Parts: sequence; C-alpha cells; structure tokens
Amino acid sequence: MKDPITTRTAQLLAQSHHILVPAIDLYNALVAEGLMSQINLEMFMYLIATDGDFEIIGGLEDLEIFNPLLRAELEIQGVGSGPLVMLRRRATEPDRVIQDVLTHLREMDAALESAWRVRPTNDPEVESELIQLLLMSNMLARAIEGALQVHAKSGDTDEADTPTCEGTSNVG
Repeated sequence: MKDPITTRTAQLLAQSHHILVPAIDLYNALVAEGLMSQINLEMFMYLIATDGDFEIIGGLEDLEIFNPLLRAELEIQGVGSGPLVMLRRRATEPDRVIQDVLTHLREMDAALESAWRVRPTNDPEVESELIQLLLMSNMLARAIEGALQVHAKSGDTDEADTPTCEGTSNVG
C-alpha cells in the first residue's frame, strides 16, 4: 500500500493538464490539503525521488530533448526553473513533453502580456524589460514549435535515422 502523500501526488499529476509540474506547486497543494503538517519540501522531494512512479528534473532547461543553446536560453529566461515532477507513465513520448513545454511557455507569455497591459506609465526600464521578455518568449516558442515539427517528421523515419538534438538547433 502506498502512502497518502505519494498517492495524492500521483493523482494531482494525473489530473494536471501539464505533464511537468513544479515540485513547489505540488507541495503547496498538499500543504493546502493538510497532508504536509510534518513534512517539509526537502523531505517531500526525497519521498517522491525514491518512488519509481515519479521522475524529477531540475527544470525545463535540463531536458535533453532540447539542444544546448535552447536549454541555456530556457535557463536564462527562468522558464520552468526549479525542480519539475512528472509521472513516468505520462511521459512516454518526447513530443508530448515538448508540447507541454510549449504550453508552459504560452502561459508565461499570457502572464507577460497581462503585465504589459498593467505596466506603470513613464517607467522606461520596466517597459524595456517587458519587451525583452516578450521577445525572448516569442523566440523560444518558435524554436520549440520548430523542434516539435522536426520531432514529428523524424517519427516518420527509422529510429536509427532520427537526428539527435546535441549540437543542432532542432530536437531529435
């Protein structure tokens, strides 16, 4: 019998529209449900790290399906930084994971666009920073969409013919 914390974590991950969910979001949801009164975040991370149903990655920038340049840009932009958790059974196909990254990025885009609409007037520094973030987000979205297309096309070839993502600007 599984413990209630990992059981509920699996349920939350299965119900999420994201495959990759920030560990802190899971932890906070469990705290709100009253399941974490004696467990801190570090202990929670250990609990799920030692359970074979879960996989923890450092952040979106750590996913090996992206080339090094795109991973570095994801890290610089803070997209998906921090540990992310996924159910192993949900991440069976790389294109689903790539699509989830794109969904995360679009959500960040929406938040940036909202911030743009309510930005303070007469603050060129804030305006410049928001413009830069919006442009970088747009460039990342294009790169990820391109990676998704390349991966989809590579599915039409034999596994041996599938390009790798290392050293290229596309996902293999």
